[in-house]
Amino acid sequence: MNSESTRVHRRPVVGAFVLALLLASCADFSRGAPSAPAGDGGGAEGGSGDAAVSDGPASDGASVSFATAVYPLLVPTCQSCHSTGNEAGDTQLLFTGAAAADYATVVMFVDTSSPASSRMLAKMSGNGHGGGTVYAAGSPEYQTILQWIQQGAQP
Repeated sequence: MNSESTRVHRRPVVGAFVLALLLASCADFSRGAPSAPAGDGGGAEGGSGDAAVSDGPASDGASVSFATAVYPLLVPTCQSCHSTGNEAGDTQLLFTGAAAADYATVVMFVDTSSPASSRMLAKMSGNGHGGGTVYAAGSPEYQTILQWIQQGAQP
């Protein structure tokens, strides 16, 4: 009975340790700290943070394509973990290396009715992402992806 009780108490500790190892293996801490949640409006960044979470149309008006502007930003930063057999291979966001197939997956993480609230933007800015910040809110890459979503997230 005593050895069984000890074994039962070790399971949560071992499980937590394994989970911590898995999460740490996907993290790329060299990308920096997570940024403030998209749409919180109260970031320490002052005025520059407000532009990053705007749901209004992008200022330059140029059409942004998934295949030519967004996909080339996502593949080198996301595919190494988010593909079958890699650290984030058990998530819903999996890249195949084919833009058309990957577009269908990526659009599941965007909200064209509230672009700044899109899960894609939250994750890549480090909020709830085991890999840390990929593109900080307000960065040119973040702005490109935000603009694509604002324009309806077309292929």
